[in-house]
Amino acid sequence: MKKIIVVLTLFVSFAASAVNQAFFDGVIIANTNQAIGSATNITNSITKSDQQAAKANFANLVRDWKKVETTYLLGDLNEDYLDTPRYVDIFHGNNEDIKSQLDLIIESDDDLTYALYKHSHKTINALEYVLFTKDITNPRVKAIALIISKSIASYLTEILDGYHTHQAKFLKSEQFASAVLLNTLVAGTYKLKEWRIGDVVGLSKKYKGKADNRRAEYVLSGNSINAIKAILQTHQQVINSKNYKDFGDIAREYKANAEIDTAISHLNKSISNAKDMVDSDLDSAKGVALFNATSQLMTSYYIALMDRLGFVSKVLDADGD
Repeated sequence: MKKIIVVLTLFVSFAASAVNQAFFDGVIIANTNQAIGSATNITNSITKSDQQAAKANFANLVRDWKKVETTYLLGDLNEDYLDTPRYVDIFHGNNEDIKSQLDLIIESDDDLTYALYKHSHKTINALEYVLFTKDITNPRVKAIALIISKSIASYLTEILDGYHTHQAKFLKSEQFASAVLLNTLVAGTYKLKEWRIGDVVGLSKKYKGKADNRRAEYVLSGNSINAIKAILQTHQQVINSKNYKDFGDIAREYKANAEIDTAISHLNKSISNAKDMVDSDLDSAKGVALFNATSQLMTSYYIALMDRLGFVSKVLDADGD
């Protein structure tokens, strides 16, 4: 069973837009466009059989995809897009062994259109395995890598198109937009501290006292800290940007100055802790400090801000992890 955090709005009727067009374009749209560009660059590198360039571009894709994932709101705007992120990324949500499956596909002579029929075979996780453990000068490996990178680019483009189509719903209702945005921050911070940090350092509920760096999100490519930094940077875009009206500004309008200042402080501490870390630091004292900082960040969102702004949270059980 997994906990799905759902935010309902009560009592507060926002008089000003929770986020304006500049926020939507500067965060939601810009980050998605950047991710599409990174996916396209990987495809170009693979086409040229340039594995080193493809690996470098993979780091960019991880960074840019995490930004998209961190503020993924499209499923709230239209339920047809609820599952789209799982077609791009299966971290912590899939118990199958895609590595052994991809090995069998590479070794077989099956038509790749048929062989790569699972969504999981065409995710960023599958691409990491192929790029960092296989040789893309091998024609079949190269063909598989191209199918995966093009699939990722295609779903990112679908996300972009969906945002353009349904953005009016997000911008129209202040209550809805604010609730969705805060819910996304809370749920994402839980996954950050519990899965991406806690599972590795041995402080999560599931792996208490059992640190293991092999549980890191991008252990094969060494991009786990890269992903964590991107997530934290995106939170900064959402609650503490100088370029547009953001969620932090809304909190201040409704006298939650102390609460948003606390959240920003914990976010800055998390960013500072992650700044000089490398993946091998995740199961060390540095990982513990990062876990504690992100735990405080989640608490500042979940308890202080929700309570101060008049949001009530409900935790519902649902099938899954």
